[in-house]
Amino acid sequence: MRIFRFALLVALALGTPASATETIKIRVFHTNDVHGWIMPRPDKFQTDRLVGGGAALAALIAKERGPKLVLDAGDWWQGTPEGSLSKGEAVADMFNAIGYDAIVIGNHEYDNGGDDLKALIAKMKMPVLSANTYGSDGKLVPWVRASIVKEIAGVKVGIFGLTTANMARLSFPKNIAGLVFRREVDAAREAVKALKKQGATVIIALTHVGLEQEGKPKFEGDQTIAREVPGIDLIVGGHSHTFLNRPIQGENGTLIVQAGHYLLKAGRATLEIDPKTKKVVAASDELIELWPDRVGEDPAVKAIVARHADAVGKLFETVIATAPALMGREADKENALGDWMTDCYRESLGADTALQNGGGIRADLPAGPVTLRSIFNIMPFDNALIKLNMKGVDLRAVLDHGVGMERIAQISGASVEFFRPRPKGERLAAVTVGGAPLDDAKEYSIVTLDFLTNGGDGYSVFDRFVSSEPTGALARDLLGACARKQGVVVAPPAGRLILRGN
Repeated sequence: MRIFRFALLVALALGTPASATETIKIRVFHTNDVHGWIMPRPDKFQTDRLVGGGAALAALIAKERGPKLVLDAGDWWQGTPEGSLSKGEAVADMFNAIGYDAIVIGNHEYDNGGDDLKALIAKMKMPVLSANTYGSDGKLVPWVRASIVKEIAGVKVGIFGLTTANMARLSFPKNIAGLVFRREVDAAREAVKALKKQGATVIIALTHVGLEQEGKPKFEGDQTIAREVPGIDLIVGGHSHTFLNRPIQGENGTLIVQAGHYLLKAGRATLEIDPKTKKVVAASDELIELWPDRVGEDPAVKAIVARHADAVGKLFETVIATAPALMGREADKENALGDWMTDCYRESLGADTALQNGGGIRADLPAGPVTLRSIFNIMPFDNALIKLNMKGVDLRAVLDHGVGMERIAQISGASVEFFRPRPKGERLAAVTVGGAPLDDAKEYSIVTLDFLTNGGDGYSVFDRFVSSEPTGALARDLLGACARKQGVVVAPPAGRLILRGN
């Protein structure tokens, strides 16, 4: 990490009194991709110990007595019964009680549509930012702010927000109708210029854009913003769920941080600021695990969490089956949970094949009792299942797209040998359906999510269907029915996604 201490070192060498050279330190506590996880839960590796939650976060922040900011980088509520059934109010109550200074809109804030999002924003006590969310009139939508300037310890800190411009692939068209999400880099340049004009000497970008990673599909994320937009001191990121245990020193001196997901950890960045120029001379960051038994729990926030948990009730703790072993959801290969889910879809609805996008599987299935909460955590979206008939050539294109995704699609009823990564249309080496080679001229049935048939995750190829049949079943409900019927949930035989060399 590159740290700027030149001015401080020169001052010390000249014998300047320490009081004259001491920097102003501002702590920036940051979270992202909370996804409704306001409550603590058993740790994945230490099941007898609780981790995470808003009460632990509040206790950690309260210990900081100096100048501080509290920021969140989007995807607030979708993912747990507490978050989803309250339409985000549970997380809004937690944010308000903790006293967040600013938050940015993530893609999942639109899961219930724009009207519900605006109603939720009205309940937030802090500024809600998104400098690149425009209406069809070419103006910033009136229910968000592009940026704010806060004076902290005599320093004017400018904060602006960015929502991923990839919304067309991440949301139902009806949920973002009339909205335009401008290129993040362009909006960032304008925001930095505007904040400097308002006198901000420290600038923070609060982004729900994602972090580029080596070996993953290329896109314009936080590192691109740092490179293309000078003048940003700190990027607090989200969307890619990245645990940046060591921050990235981006170009132009920008520090990039991100705290993972689900409120398991909180980030604490430190900005050291020259008292004369009011500019950042050093920056660092650390991730702190939110162990309630270590950091404590704030009583007021704990009461808020308990109230929302009680409102959900004990229904979601109903045991419907047992899982003898953990069924995981590895991102870039076939996984046991994806096999089980797609087998459930295909067998229940009588299709030749089934497909589940990897990014739509939101939690592992732990070993032990399988509850309705377990199923909800896996599939928190209200996605309905659609049965399509497609020509073999078009099914081939669907599978080609699926194995090219960052989180690879999970399938049932088919076996695919593939290369990864390769260009579109060149990824498949061999495909069988029902044990026979895929016939491009034959019709096949496939069950998948309505999110995908509407073009989500870039699955525009589903538009080529011959006929479609709404099933009337939510994916989550069908998974629960399968678990109940089976009683003991075990991983199906593997071997349906076979990776070949590059």
